[in-house]
Amino acid sequence: MILTFNNNTKDYNADLSKALEIGISVRRDHSVSSFGIAGAVYKDYKDGDFIGNKTKGGPCNLETITYTPHGNSTHTECLGHISDESYFVNDCIADGFYLAQLVTLSTKPEDSNYLDFTTLDWEALQHYKGLIIRTSPNSITKLNRDYSGTSTPCIAADDMQKIMEAGILHLIVDLPSVDPEWDGGAMASHYIYWQYPDNPRLDASITEFAFIRDDISDGQYLLKLNISNFESDAAASRPVLYPILAK
Repeated sequence: MILTFNNNTKDYNADLSKALEIGISVRRDHSVSSFGIAGAVYKDYKDGDFIGNKTKGGPCNLETITYTPHGNSTHTECLGHISDESYFVNDCIADGFYLAQLVTLSTKPEDSNYLDFTTLDWEALQHYKGLIIRTSPNSITKLNRDYSGTSTPCIAADDMQKIMEAGILHLIVDLPSVDPEWDGGAMASHYIYWQYPDNPRLDASITEFAFIRDDISDGQYLLKLNISNFESDAAASRPVLYPILAK
């Protein structure tokens, strides 16, 4: 199926039959993690003599799942992640289709703690609502890596300022956070991106713990986040990219 859409007065065609998933599921074991957060727990639901497991004599399979979106899988978060007020991702983020740019970045030569944006065309970025960042090196171990205590690269505050000023509403990274794992609670890039508290961007989202395979080329795509319908500041998501067809 070919979808024709318009963005900034320009027409595009996207192939919806060639979906490219860039998410990591809430796994039963060996899940991606950070911040020392334990993995998701799946348990058979029990109530008296009832057990939700067919192999154990139950009439059906029924599970109770305990998980922490920020530490167990690809997840999309809203302003509620840092705000004093309660904001929920399923209220704030319109889960539609967005024209997005995929880029691959390495770390700054002078400081490996931060991503290097010197090759990014900031003016061209203004034509997009989504920015997807794949970091290099791009090992398959990102699918189940424990990032806790590893000084994982993140986005410097001045670069996040440029991302926000470019008008990006949906930022996706294959990292556990856009800020350092432990920064004394400053979370500077989160605050800059959401412009909180002075000018809150309620419709802006950050998606972390994505995984973008190497066979997905840098370039423009149609993005859909596919956010789980939870009343929380963040929820597991299953972002998908659709190729933009050349004219």
